[in-house]
Amino acid sequence: MTESKIDLEQQLAQLRHTYVMRLGQELPLLQQGAMLLYQLSDLAWHDQVQDLSAKLHTLAGSAGTFGLPELGEQARQCELQLKPWLVPGVVVATTEQQRLIDDIQQLKLPTAVAEYPTAPVTVEVAAAERAGVYLLCDEPALTEQISTMLDIFGYSYRHFSRVDDIAQAIAHKPPEVLIVDLDMHQTPGQCLQRIADLQAKQSSAIPLLLLSHQSDFDSYLKAIRVGAIGYFVKPLNTTELEARLRQQLSRNEREPFRVMLVDDDQLLAEHYALVLRQGGLLVEVLSEPALIFESLKQFHPDVILLDVNMPFCSGPELAQLVRLQQAWLGVPIIYLSSETDGEQQLAALIKAGDDFITKPITDTALLVAVFARAQRARQLADIMTRDSLTGLLQHAHIKERLALEMLRAVRSSQPVSVVMLDIDHFKKVNDNYGHLIGDQVIANLANLLKQQLRKTDLVGRYGGEEFLLVLPDCSVERAFTLIEQVRELFAALPFTAAEQRFFCSFSAGICAATQEHADLVIDKADQALYRAKSSGRNCTVLSG
Repeated sequence: MTESKIDLEQQLAQLRHTYVMRLGQELPLLQQGAMLLYQLSDLAWHDQVQDLSAKLHTLAGSAGTFGLPELGEQARQCELQLKPWLVPGVVVATTEQQRLIDDIQQLKLPTAVAEYPTAPVTVEVAAAERAGVYLLCDEPALTEQISTMLDIFGYSYRHFSRVDDIAQAIAHKPPEVLIVDLDMHQTPGQCLQRIADLQAKQSSAIPLLLLSHQSDFDSYLKAIRVGAIGYFVKPLNTTELEARLRQQLSRNEREPFRVMLVDDDQLLAEHYALVLRQGGLLVEVLSEPALIFESLKQFHPDVILLDVNMPFCSGPELAQLVRLQQAWLGVPIIYLSSETDGEQQLAALIKAGDDFITKPITDTALLVAVFARAQRARQLADIMTRDSLTGLLQHAHIKERLALEMLRAVRSSQPVSVVMLDIDHFKKVNDNYGHLIGDQVIANLANLLKQQLRKTDLVGRYGGEEFLLVLPDCSVERAFTLIEQVRELFAALPFTAAEQRFFCSFSAGICAATQEHADLVIDKADQALYRAKSSGRNCTVLSG
């Protein structure tokens, strides 16, 4: 058991202990409150019923999470008994009241508590324990094409031409990604089965990028059954292959998904937060709904988890408040509640919400549900803000990010460099080889920029073949060195069209972002780019 796992269990155990101690004080008060039903009438009686219902609802939702499922179910049954009494003016027979009081008196802490549930443990091989990229291909021209791409983009890889050789290498150290040409001459028709046999020996499946001439449904189905995360039909588009490879290898470097958790039960919220953080998510716990807008601006969540029944402001009401603002319309809202009434759940979703999770929920189920929602939300956000061809920020969004980085730079007194970059003679590429090849050139440059720049750097597609780069905490001298490195790599990247091989280049202009308006900074970078074009192209010029 790892140190982090032990630490998590200790923290969860402490929360459980605190919860049980709290119940030791709250259960007698709950039972005393039930006895008051005999002594109250009219409005005071109705207020007491509402108070009992809220407390039973909280107990029903939290007890199972802290290892007391039977107590939670008993509380739920008492809550269901109370539910018809919440209607104003209802008359409840004395015998029904006595039955409820008796049931509430039976709510007691058990002498033996269920083993405390712990967060799931991931059984994947850590990236640090894997090699880089393995390439299995015995066709010389295809091997050269892929190897050139891997070299240009700086990937660490090993090439194998025989399945037996790569099987030995995988047994010693599996790769992060395995690229396989399924049309292997040495094992015609059997390559996929050999790969399936290799996968069966792994504790965690190796991500596969498969290449083949086959494009039928059955071939795709067999591919995903052996662990394919990408399938590329020949002739191979190395731009698409590199993009998918980079996407897979950068998963561990991805910014963690951000979850805002709003629940008035502090102990339960802390438990959920611990579980989600153990799963690699960033969690902001909010117990005061009135602070929701300030917290949203500061935290920018991918998902919001809301308790349904909170005092003063219910979950659906808070969800409607969030939806009033345009900026948060796309953030998924998940209700987390012990409410089991289907009609009540639908009513909450109709007002404002995307999903409903019923308490109690296991740690694993909570983590999977929230992770899946957060992942999908970020994917949709990327679709809305990013260029479909390159995956880079769209024109308007890169300008917005530039303005934000300039404000941040003023506060931190750190430099920001801005780069305007344009592919040289791009019209000739389209005229000579067609727009599809031109798109490949644009996509390849985008991939190269994403691969070579820092995670903190921002890249946008500003126009057709023009790019805008925002480099925070980067002087113009440092930016010049970085862009020159990218320029030399791009100039060495071969492209192929109709069996013709050709190369491209780009020109760039760089300026320092000052306290001026973002448009003025872009104009300065654009003027430097114009000078680079006038100087013969394929060069980088600093703004004078």
